[in-house]
Amino acid sequence: MDYESQLRLERDAAVVAAALEAAGGHLVHRVADPDDPNAPVDRPGLYWAVIQPSAPGTDPFIARVFWSVYPDRPPSLLFATEVGGPTNFASAWPAANGYRAPNDICKPFTAEGQALHGEWAAGVTAWRSDGNPFLYVTENVIDDINRVRGARAS
Repeated sequence: MDYESQLRLERDAAVVAAALEAAGGHLVHRVADPDDPNAPVDRPGLYWAVIQPSAPGTDPFIARVFWSVYPDRPPSLLFATEVGGPTNFASAWPAANGYRAPNDICKPFTAEGQALHGEWAAGVTAWRSDGNPFLYVTENVIDDINRVRGARAS
């Protein structure tokens, strides 16, 4: 990821973190810790969104969000069992429409969806890089999870 993308992403990530916290979740981007050189470090562009569904008694989802270029391209978005964990367990994924656990999310706001559907490059399904794209993606995922009341894929 280029430096300009990193700066833009860090700026927008602060707003995403506040939105997630307001809904009972949080945003994780692990950086180097001088006091613990063995601590895990995320590469530039990689974030973990801990999303708490609004339905009572539901466990949070961990979304692995990776941006290669920000804000000009949509992120790769997968679900993990924990921050830094594997993404190949269907039970870590929401049972929402377009979420094909454990492979991809076939929606216009993901790199995977845009790669599968060339026709999405234009019109209302085209990637939108204006505003805060990270917040746009996060809000879409939260809405999709809440629409199925926090149900998990099986």
